[in-house]
Amino acid sequence: MKDNERVGAGVDKNTYIPSDGLHAFYASGQTYTGATGERMVETVTSELLQWVNHDDGRTTLDACYDGNWVRVSDDNGSRWAELGGRVRFDVGIAEEQLMPAGFSLDAKNDVLVRFHRGQKADKRCYGYINQGAYRAFYSVSADQGVTWSDPVQIVARGDGFDADRWGPGFEYGVRGGILNGTHCIWMADGSVLAPFTEYERLDGTRPWCFRVVCARGHWKEDGSGFDWEFGDFIEVPPGKSRIGCCEPSITALESGALFATMRCQGNEATGSYTIPYSAVSEDGGMNWSQPEPLLYDDGSNVWTPASCTAFYDSSVTGKTYWMANILDGPVYGQIPRYPLQIAEFDTGNACIVKDSVRLIQDRPDDAHENVRYTNFGWYEDRRTGQLIVTLPEQYRRMGWDDMEKPEDFAADCVRYTVDLDG
Repeated sequence: MKDNERVGAGVDKNTYIPSDGLHAFYASGQTYTGATGERMVETVTSELLQWVNHDDGRTTLDACYDGNWVRVSDDNGSRWAELGGRVRFDVGIAEEQLMPAGFSLDAKNDVLVRFHRGQKADKRCYGYINQGAYRAFYSVSADQGVTWSDPVQIVARGDGFDADRWGPGFEYGVRGGILNGTHCIWMADGSVLAPFTEYERLDGTRPWCFRVVCARGHWKEDGSGFDWEFGDFIEVPPGKSRIGCCEPSITALESGALFATMRCQGNEATGSYTIPYSAVSEDGGMNWSQPEPLLYDDGSNVWTPASCTAFYDSSVTGKTYWMANILDGPVYGQIPRYPLQIAEFDTGNACIVKDSVRLIQDRPDDAHENVRYTNFGWYEDRRTGQLIVTLPEQYRRMGWDDMEKPEDFAADCVRYTVDLDG
């Protein structure tokens, strides 16, 4: 590894999925398919910069996710093969399309759950997708992902809920929800807690403002699927975050309560810095405390840009960790998305241990100032107990405003092997 790569101590970096010269590749949702063994699955997403012809005659370069597919490995992630072909979201199709949305393993019952995101095309909306039509489906496999049940929509149990009004506050085509299956939590009673971000249709007529809600799935007696109940929304008001709250990460506290951190964004016009807000649930994710800023153990603020975060429980150290773009000081927006760091999370006092923050990746000496180390996948290697992190090294060569052709956007997916016990 070159000295100018700015990778942390005890971290090894290598290329995971090389770019084809046009795409940036994401790899995430890495999950072992059974309670034992080395068979794994993951989701790969390709992102492409392409010329778009607008109704007003303009032609611009816009990025779009042009492919999703599942890969399987039978040798602990050494070699991968595509499973089921590549799925491309087609903006020319009016019907709902199902896209990969992560996996979660019920280790107690040795059952693998696969999630799907339903979405519909709408060229008047951001990303050509009607975010108000987002909804979630799931399939189950009892043979380590060899065969699957047919996808079933997640719908709250009880009167008044159906495929269109599938949970409190959701209305198909108006308000939808995205579930990242990788962030699901399995509870002591065998149920699964699935965190959603609520979206409204993003057509430019209203500001972006998101909320978070959790659904809890209880296995049916025959094991064929789940009965779902939804809790109350977590909301961060515009005065504290200009986008509300989204992309929740959840872990368990020493007391048995649940703790969530959420992506929020500041507002320079009002002098509000970007702060990751957190909330606590004493009843298994159905009701949450009023969100408060995430703090270090000395009571000071944890600073991040508006970017994704994740909790990770290490079987080697017995500790809980939090991964994020942890900064030395505050910012108002979504950048910089470096360094990527990891820190111990104190599950007794619900805070980040300040002197435990350690580097995974800082901005390389030759990288553009807007290089991003975010949107990562992560898992624990069953052979070594090491933490594995995967992400696209986007904007390594140039910033968004400097790009003039689709090839400028290309990025390898890289892999970090992190030794937390070293």
